[in-house]
Amino acid sequence: MDARSSPGTAATRVPSFAFVPLPQLENRRYHFLVVDDDESALHLIEHCLMKSAEFQCEVTLAKDASEAKSHLSSDRFDAVLADQVMPGENGIELLMDVREEYPETLRLLITAYSSLGAVLRAVNLAQVHSYIEKPFDPRHLNRAVYEALLRRQERERTQVVNPKGVEDALEMVQGLEETIGAVPPKPDGSGVTFVFDSPVDFNQFIFELLQGKRSAIKDVHVFESRFHVTLSIQSSETAARA
Repeated sequence: MDARSSPGTAATRVPSFAFVPLPQLENRRYHFLVVDDDESALHLIEHCLMKSAEFQCEVTLAKDASEAKSHLSSDRFDAVLADQVMPGENGIELLMDVREEYPETLRLLITAYSSLGAVLRAVNLAQVHSYIEKPFDPRHLNRAVYEALLRRQERERTQVVNPKGVEDALEMVQGLEETIGAVPPKPDGSGVTFVFDSPVDFNQFIFELLQGKRSAIKDVHVFESRFHVTLSIQSSETAARA
């Protein structure tokens, strides 16, 4: 089944270890910037992205960070895909700059050096949304971009809250369940996302939600080095019957 035709309630297993919903992406053309000093790699990535069945896009190419910054200053991009190793400023450094100057732009690192240290450095410093190993499978490349676009879309459609701790988060959920009444969640995928800095709080919150049969968990993922749980809030009566 084509991913775009999957029902909004469907879920699938992805490499980021999270079950994620697969709603449709917005019906628009996305704009990506690809940065790599290897010209053949540039055109291969461009070809893969343009042939994706999951999104429509236009692609701008840059051979180094300097050229990439020139494009960034004059145009808007949904995502920047940068190779880790380049002459001059490397991919992680470039994506760090993108994070500072264009925080809404998705950041994906392309690397032939998939050591844990390099990945953690990219996550901690540039807060990359995904990384792609070389040599890459075109399906993995497009899937990584697709998932990053979905994450941002879902984030824009949800209310984001930062609870003080697990108990605070559970009280918020209970309050929302009591006030929502019989009004069902909006069909566009809107909900509430709880964000935790601590993986311990993150895990305990999920455990308590599952044990208490509370509102449905739509998505669980790590985004920009923080732990996110997105809920589809149900009324307290609905949650009790579940």
